[in-house]
Amino acid sequence: MPARDLVTCPKCGSVFSISYSRAFSCGGCPLATFGNCGYVKCPKCGYEFSLTR
Repeated sequence: MPARDLVTCPKCGSVFSISYSRAFSCGGCPLATFGNCGYVKCPKCGYEFSLTR
């Protein structure tokens, strides 16, 4: 998995893959289904944050 696909949650410090987050944490969101919304949700704590800081 490419290093650019990994992010760190600013709230809990968990390191996870953006694609994993999209598949498991953003499953019900239509923006995640149809494109990149610019946010990612931590699969561990549920905190949602912007990818562009």
